[in-house]
Amino acid sequence: MMMMLNFTKLTAGTFCAHHHQTRSSSSSSSTTTKLFVKSSSNNGNSNSSSNNNNGSKNNNNNNSWATQTRGGRKTRFNGDIVQTPQEKKLNKLEGQRLSKALAALGVASRRGSETIIFDGRVKVNGTKVLEPQFKVNLDVDVIELDDKVVQGGVEYAGEHFYFLVNKPKGYVCSTKTGGILNNNNNGNNRGEKEETGTGGKKALDLLQTWTEQWKKGNPGKLPPRLFTVGRLDVQTTGMLLVTTDGKWSQRVAHPSSGVVKRYVITAPERVTSAQITKMRKGTEVDGAHVTPVLVEAVTGDGGPKNRVAVEVEDGRNREVRRIAESAGVEVKNLKRTRIGGLKMPSELPAGMFCSLKPHQVSYVLEKSLQQIGGNF
Repeated sequence: MMMMLNFTKLTAGTFCAHHHQTRSSSSSSSTTTKLFVKSSSNNGNSNSSSNNNNGSKNNNNNNSWATQTRGGRKTRFNGDIVQTPQEKKLNKLEGQRLSKALAALGVASRRGSETIIFDGRVKVNGTKVLEPQFKVNLDVDVIELDDKVVQGGVEYAGEHFYFLVNKPKGYVCSTKTGGILNNNNNGNNRGEKEETGTGGKKALDLLQTWTEQWKKGNPGKLPPRLFTVGRLDVQTTGMLLVTTDGKWSQRVAHPSSGVVKRYVITAPERVTSAQITKMRKGTEVDGAHVTPVLVEAVTGDGGPKNRVAVEVEDGRNREVRRIAESAGVEVKNLKRTRIGGLKMPSELPAGMFCSLKPHQVSYVLEKSLQQIGGNF
């Protein structure tokens, strides 16, 4: 039995996928891999050093999307500020923390990598290292985990990956086994209560087909570690971003970036003008008064009349639900439809995902598109 993918083409080079169990021939598997390669530009080179060099070129050319001025010169931003050759050389000489290197190699998160190091499972050039802050250079140092040389992750791929998932109900935004997570409803990272998904289902499981295809194209290598950009609670559906790019994720999720998230509430009955007015005044969440950026009835699209759109910027714990509750509006369904300037494509069914192209990634932080959203 093999995993087969069904693809829906959204734009040139961008594909959506979901999976089901079926029998297939080897030729079908080959076709699937080619589609993913077209979207993700990883050709499975076996030489780690060569692949890193090629990947750096791809990263600069394919995943750069916005220019910034730094020290009188223009640079491109793709999660990290692109450095000058002199800065890159200096950073290579100084090295990076071992915990950060393990995360880049796809072993675990930085915190998880620290635990692995403390447990004495990591060697650098044949010597056991117990300090996460130990500096290593991935170009010259050999890192072993449980006496096996580690290769893979973003370091091996040479580029970051960005996905949009249409999350269904019953899935939690957690990397922990069993589906335990901090209950953050509106795409924020403030941890409070915990919740468990239906059957322990994780949102990242929806990208398992991509991970398996990456492994097939890169045998013996650890796949890049994926994580969600903010979170949606188990009952909230809709737009969820998944990436390997930690710095970009932090920029999107942090309130200082001013990224507006749009949610659509479906109520059991039509919401009155008085209730909408009260929702616009905001309410208290986590000991602070919060005011939504926008509250309006959803009309003109031929859909049900019992829907209200709410846009928030800071995304406190259960903010949208509490704003609705403060006005006596019962939330039957809650769906996120936009993050920053990126709208979720209407043709993307629940449970499916698509790989984002560089210009689509740029929409998230593009303030000029936050009112209308960029075309997919």
